[in-house]
Amino acid sequence: MYIRFLREDYDPATGVLTISALPIRRSITEEFAEELGETSEDIGDSDEPDGILNYVTAKHAHHVNLRKIQLVVGSALLLSIPLFAQGAAFAPNAAAAVFSAGTLTVSHAVYLRAEPRLYGQDRMHLLSPGTTLTVINRPNASWFHVRTPDGQTGYVVSHPYYVEAHYGPTHVTTTAASRGAVPGTAVTGTAATGSAITGATGSPTANPSSYSAPTQITTPSTLPTLPLGVHLDPNITPLAPLHATYEQKFQAVLTIAQDKLGTPYIWGHNEDRGQYGFDCSNFTEYVYHHALGYLMSTASRVQATSVGDPVPIGDMQPGDLLIFNNGGHVGIYIGNGQMIQEGGGLGKVGYLRVSPGSYWYNHLTAVKRMF
Repeated sequence: MYIRFLREDYDPATGVLTISALPIRRSITEEFAEELGETSEDIGDSDEPDGILNYVTAKHAHHVNLRKIQLVVGSALLLSIPLFAQGAAFAPNAAAAVFSAGTLTVSHAVYLRAEPRLYGQDRMHLLSPGTTLTVINRPNASWFHVRTPDGQTGYVVSHPYYVEAHYGPTHVTTTAASRGAVPGTAVTGTAATGSAITGATGSPTANPSSYSAPTQITTPSTLPTLPLGVHLDPNITPLAPLHATYEQKFQAVLTIAQDKLGTPYIWGHNEDRGQYGFDCSNFTEYVYHHALGYLMSTASRVQATSVGDPVPIGDMQPGDLLIFNNGGHVGIYIGNGQMIQEGGGLGKVGYLRVSPGSYWYNHLTAVKRMF
């Protein structure tokens, strides 16, 4: 059922976020997409708990003690989504919390995988609801490394729809990224980890066990600065590091974006979180994340106001984040009067014109420099 989010109330005493919603009789495509082909951020689908969770994660990351999401229509409780203990699902970077002990209970059938990634032939077998898993470690925010009751080890997605976490004592470490520095700078704390395995598609996959620290220390003053609202993810090695040239960074962005051509539009979904499909702002975040290592908001309204360094529309250059209708839609400029984006009337990742006089150019409200 499609719904419009009317009001969101957070109770810090209980950690419960209550979303009051109104059912929508007509489909999103008919009523809200129009020429944009894109849903408004306050439109959701009660049959997509993953999407609702991602919406809340993007918009309410500052509520670190959030324990439960309740979706209410009138006086009826439509949906209740319990979250991880200690706000782990909303940690600003994956290496901020390292769990020394704990177990998981499988809530919905989920695959045990040989590697922490969704593509390739990594499925080992399907774990049944009720299975208890022992946590070995948590390499990043999206995955748990676990041991099954019969002694097999592998990875499961950390999404609370699939697994319920029961944590033991928590040991918190501070990484370079969490202090605003970058991997490779001379700081005290836990070293950033991650290396890239590049397959036929050219997209990187985190592999924390095989990372070796750089031998040459670079001081922060010699490194390029990050754009507004962006931090580096210490758990992956992007296609283009922070010190890469502009041309290398744009090619990395283009490679990751084009690798997802044809991926369907699914509201609230993000392949970084174990789901197939994207909405517009999850797609742009995914591209900058894997291309450049950026961690940033997946909410289009936040990307419009608080991500990237604004530049005049006339100064648009390939790699810039494009904002339409003040955050109603977003895309990435690739040059020659074109952008690559998710949705936008196509229902999938594809190209659209943004040259002067085009529909999208007329709805362009901001351009954000990302590197």
